Amino acid sequence: MQPLVRGGASLLLFGDVFVLYIALFGTLYLRYGEVSKDVFILHATPFTVLFVIWIIVFFIAGLYDRHVSLVRKSIPSRVFKTQAANILIAALFFFTFDVGIEPKTNLVIYLVLSSLCMLGWRLFVYPRIVIANTTRVLVIGDSDEALGIAKVFANNPYFKGMKPFMLSKRDIPNYDEFRNALVNFVKDDSVDMVIADMRDEFASRMVNDLYTFAFEHKNIRFYNLPVMYEALHHRVPPSLIEEMWFLENITTNAPHYAYDIVKRAFDMATALILLIPSLVLFPLVMLAIYLEDRGKFLYKAERVGKYNKPIYIYKFRTMSGTDNPNDALKSTLHVTWVGAFLRKTRIDELPQLFNVLRGDISFIGPRPEIPTLAKVYAENIPYYNMRHLVTPGLSGWAQIHNFDVPRGGVDIPRTIDKLSFDLYYLKHRSLLLDIEIALKTIHTLLMRSGT
Repeated sequence: MQPLVRGGASLLLFGDVFVLYIALFGTLYLRYGEVSKDVFILHATPFTVLFVIWIIVFFIAGLYDRHVSLVRKSIPSRVFKTQAANILIAALFFFTFDVGIEPKTNLVIYLVLSSLCMLGWRLFVYPRIVIANTTRVLVIGDSDEALGIAKVFANNPYFKGMKPFMLSKRDIPNYDEFRNALVNFVKDDSVDMVIADMRDEFASRMVNDLYTFAFEHKNIRFYNLPVMYEALHHRVPPSLIEEMWFLENITTNAPHYAYDIVKRAFDMATALILLIPSLVLFPLVMLAIYLEDRGKFLYKAERVGKYNKPIYIYKFRTMSGTDNPNDALKSTLHVTWVGAFLRKTRIDELPQLFNVLRGDISFIGPRPEIPTLAKVYAENIPYYNMRHLVTPGLSGWAQIHNFDVPRGGVDIPRTIDKLSFDLYYLKHRSLLLDIEIALKTIHTLLMRSGT
């Protein structure tokens, strides 16, 4: 798929690196009045190591998320908070390692200068680079998804170069008039991009015309609506796909042998590393739970695993008791005071590191569901069971994007929303995507948000 705008996360990354070095040069100039080649190299060598770390911090802080560029008012606070954290990292770095320089004053100057440069780059320079010339977009269809895409182009400042038009049978109920309107749009060069919802009756009847237009008018780009929706929202709503989608994107893509081996090795190594400090916490957590209500420390919960097989995960008890899985729809338990703290800090999930070692779950993957709820969802939501084609995980694509998740009991609308992210992960799963999820999960944990 061709990009909607010039640039993106890669351009932001390149620009950030450039800004970091420019700010370093400016800091040395302000500090010493001039910058010789030797002085710059002396400082650039250790700072390059820091820049790599800082870029990772930028990523964790969400500065490369697609939506950050859309909400300009959030950029200054994010940049200043992230830069403050980076300077603290730099101070610890220079305190720990002898690199031949003592940039105490330089760090203060650099914090101010680099933050101002970063703001200028992201608020004023980057938007002028990425926004393309005015592009006239024709959206064909009357579905909620078609209307949603048109609204994105119309109202989102990131796509201010897009001028959308809607062609819907709601407005033109006569097919012949509908077809003539589309033909006129194309022949008069009134549009640069056509996005068609092929589920629409009129659009599907015009498939041969669209095919012809694609060859006769090479200056016009044609997109199927599901492809565009996925690119814009990084999710795949079940309403936009059919069985053939799974044959094309999931089944034939299933044998990721190298990926599965590396991911499993990473899971085992990371679980072992995290278990060492976690074992120190276990006695303290058990004591706190016992002192509150004298109840059990751990509980074993049944969940749906890969290929719909039952698995049993271990967690510290956070409720006033433990439910039978079949009671999930009518639970009367409540969260305890200690349990609320354990949930907020995610400490209650530390025993699941043993599940990771056993291979029941992974660090990254769709969250495992309670069997009783999964049965209800499978009966009411198309393709729901497809999320069980991969090993479930402690965190997933849905968890870092969809904070309005179901909370207790059956919730069909929110679960459909969550499933759309799980389907995107099924299609695009890779080590790079897993790394992105892991880094953003760290950000979520640090901010104590999400579920």
